[in-house]
Amino acid sequence: MEKTLARFVQAGWLRALDYHLALFVQELAGGDRPAVMLAAALVSRAVGEGHVCLPLPAAAEFAGSVGDGGIPLPDPDSWRQELLASGVVGRPGERTPLILDKADRLYLYRYFQYEQDVARAIERRALVLDQVRVSRAAKLLRVLFPRDQEPDWQRVAVALSLLKPLLIVSGGPGTGKTYTVARILALVQGVHGAALRIGLAAPTGKAAARMAESIGRAKQKLPGDLGRHIPEQAATLHRLLRYRPHRGTFGRNRNNLLNLDLLVVDEASMIDITLMAALVRALPEQARLILLGDRNQLASVEAGRLFADICGRSENRWSGELLHALQPLCGIGRQPACRKRPVDDCVVQLQQSHRFTEHSAIGTLATLVNRGSIGDRHWQGVPTGSDLEIVPGLDDDRLGEEILHGFRPVFQAETPGEALARLEGFRILCALRQGPAGVTAINRFAESILSRAGLVPGDQPWYRGRPVMISRNHYGLRLYNGDYGIVWPDRSGRLRAWFDSGDGTLRPFSPARLPEHETGYAVTVHKAQGSEFDRVLLVLPDEDVPLLTRELVYTGITRARHGLVLCGRKEMLERAVQRRIRRFSGLADLLRTGAPQEGHRNPCADTG
Repeated sequence: MEKTLARFVQAGWLRALDYHLALFVQELAGGDRPAVMLAAALVSRAVGEGHVCLPLPAAAEFAGSVGDGGIPLPDPDSWRQELLASGVVGRPGERTPLILDKADRLYLYRYFQYEQDVARAIERRALVLDQVRVSRAAKLLRVLFPRDQEPDWQRVAVALSLLKPLLIVSGGPGTGKTYTVARILALVQGVHGAALRIGLAAPTGKAAARMAESIGRAKQKLPGDLGRHIPEQAATLHRLLRYRPHRGTFGRNRNNLLNLDLLVVDEASMIDITLMAALVRALPEQARLILLGDRNQLASVEAGRLFADICGRSENRWSGELLHALQPLCGIGRQPACRKRPVDDCVVQLQQSHRFTEHSAIGTLATLVNRGSIGDRHWQGVPTGSDLEIVPGLDDDRLGEEILHGFRPVFQAETPGEALARLEGFRILCALRQGPAGVTAINRFAESILSRAGLVPGDQPWYRGRPVMISRNHYGLRLYNGDYGIVWPDRSGRLRAWFDSGDGTLRPFSPARLPEHETGYAVTVHKAQGSEFDRVLLVLPDEDVPLLTRELVYTGITRARHGLVLCGRKEMLERAVQRRIRRFSGLADLLRTGAPQEGHRNPCADTG
């Protein structure tokens, strides 16, 4: 088995990390345990591909994707018995390197613990129904929502924030998540007092900056002085939790809790299981937690599809007990009672888009993609309009036109701040990094088009107007993966890379000081998650690849505010929409059946 796995590492089908973990676990098991070594290598590889665990029934399919012909697996029953008899694979509640649960899901111990901690924290908050001063709350709700319409899901979400210490608000672009959360903060402070300690956070620096900007605009539209005490500063989750990169741990943990009464987290679909576990461990038991996101977007880059698992398929149907409590606040009591999981009482799905009208082709296309309804008969339902153009395949002339039209205003800017602002007007999004339709090739093509137009010098890697995107975190410089900047001369004429600091000012850096980075005319859809642009050129490959999924296409489409050019063949789009992201996880089952009580714990997990 060692030689087999080593061969797969050399071929690139397994990581060196997977191989060495398998060797280590086999050594702990006493040596010469090929079944154990194989299990450890596969579950490690699964985590590397975004899964939290590896179900043994799915192992054959998973292993079949490794190498030519895949990896031969033992008989499932004998494999299970050998794993449990090895001393390194235990059942839940035991402390072993690998855990095999009752559903035959195999975990690395650390990830099993992450999932258990998240499930317990969600369940504890989901089971609570707080008592409120109805008269005071109802009066404030009438001020915040003067129009009488039913059902008003935004008003319901705001009312629900008083009743439940956990609130999950899911909605597509333009459904008013920030509008809703500004009113939540106004209501909660109006009922509980303005001295509440409130935190705003997001997974990335870009998302945190957008959140702060959106909250700032939304609070200005609140009636009277209800927005006076609402904070506008947002931090990344890593900064909030005081991440210590050299140790791989967080300064905020069970022994050093966050000093907060309420935490709002935006772009929650980007949060992986590891980060969510760190967050719930550091959040005081009495603190309220509000998660905002879009359950239909791409899952996190790292392990899990946490936000989608939490949201489930909930469609604003709650328990009779909750409906009874909501009725005097927002008149929702006439809704039929229906709740399958305790957490369903905490989920609100916003349904009306205020960005895309019924005549918007972008909005219609996004809805069709979400439903998986893309085919010849469905295309007739997409309205023709100026906000959507579909280009069949890679058309260099059409690509060149869009690149010149989209990026020329950047080079015509007078200041780096103006250039950065204009960059938000247009972006090229790719499904892949490599290949003719990938980020690397499209960035080269963009530079060649701009060079021929005299906007970019063809022989210099650094030039005025070059967009750069950070690809590796540098905590000392406070530059993080996904941060976007512009190369521009300072007052002395020296080229600097300018980045938004998040408070309206820019920070310049010498190009030589930047951490790993790349040219940013084109970025992957994953990197663009949490951002929006006035106009988007979405490039799909001409050949089908597993990375093309419904969630990726939907996320790419909905990055566009006002204009979308979709460059790709319709049949490729149709194939992508029929493929869903698949992430192995036990969280959805835990939220349905209930998380077990606290068992044995790895002491290291408390500070990680």
